[in-house]
Amino acid sequence: MSKAKKRSSYTRLSYQEKVVALKHHFHNGVSAADIGRITRASPNTINGWLKTIEHNFDNIERLKPKQRDRSSRKNIYTELAPWVTDQISELLKQDPFMGAGKIKDYFFRHHQIMVPQKKIYYHLKETGVIDKRNRRKKAKSTGKHDRRFEYDRPLAAVQMDLMQLTLTGNKKVYLISIIDDYSRFMLTSRLVTCKTMEKVIEVFSATVKKYVVMDRVITDKGSEFVSWQAVTKFENLLNDLDIELIASGPDTPQCQGKVERWHKTFRNEFEKIYGAFDYTVQAQLELDDFVNYYNFERPHQAINGLVPSDRFYGVQQEMESVLDECQQDQTKQMYFCCNINGEKIVVSGPRSGELSIYRNK
Repeated sequence: MSKAKKRSSYTRLSYQEKVVALKHHFHNGVSAADIGRITRASPNTINGWLKTIEHNFDNIERLKPKQRDRSSRKNIYTELAPWVTDQISELLKQDPFMGAGKIKDYFFRHHQIMVPQKKIYYHLKETGVIDKRNRRKKAKSTGKHDRRFEYDRPLAAVQMDLMQLTLTGNKKVYLISIIDDYSRFMLTSRLVTCKTMEKVIEVFSATVKKYVVMDRVITDKGSEFVSWQAVTKFENLLNDLDIELIASGPDTPQCQGKVERWHKTFRNEFEKIYGAFDYTVQAQLELDDFVNYYNFERPHQAINGLVPSDRFYGVQQEMESVLDECQQDQTKQMYFCCNINGEKIVVSGPRSGELSIYRNK
């Protein structure tokens, strides 16, 4: 008989049933083997009971099930300072789907304090945030998750895609997004009223003018980018700029996973915060503010709690070094890190006292 079947043939007994069974053993002389056959408990189980009570029926109460002490768990989240819970509430208003790990990174990044992730999780659970999210989750059958891939430097590749949105009055608009593959830095997120290649070229050209020519552009095979019959104007533009075009097939999150994740973040966070808009200009103004928050303030778990601008401007190593120092020395506070013409400057130190300035070309 297999081990699984053997285990399933036995019955789990209550405390009262154990008392009756062992009473027959001690008072009536019924052997442990006979008790096992009657109660369908294994011999090892009977011997374990006897060992627990030290073969003395007076110690029978030792077999009572232990009551779980839930008070210690409750204290985990009640230990959070009031200003911390208030800050968590404000963060959830900005990002309703922010998890415990991201909240921990936010506090360490902006306040230089280590709030245990477990305390944050139990606080979210006690306040009903976790249960509310679980109810919203839809059961999906997903295949094997492929390993993550990213290019090794900023602007080695960017991902570009469109998403349809609906304003008040059922007015359709489209969001054109361009995100850096390496840093997750949002280069452009522009609302347009029509879904045409001319608009795509206009937005892309403005992005190149603002930043620099990238090496590759990753898109899907939508008609705004490529055509099955001829070379499009968008492809001609990329050829003139010596930019490689990678047009992925449908349902390929491995190629466009980062921009698709931005779309999900946009729907989960931006739309739930600001709601519907009456006209595109208002939506674009609010979107610009949200993109600044996303690039420069919002910790990203996929890049170890850094914000996208840390990676995009090449100061991730300095940031990680200073954050490690702050983690070991809680009195040390970090102020800012920047990259000026290739020279990296990090200013850190306590709120009052000597500051440390790091320069690294």
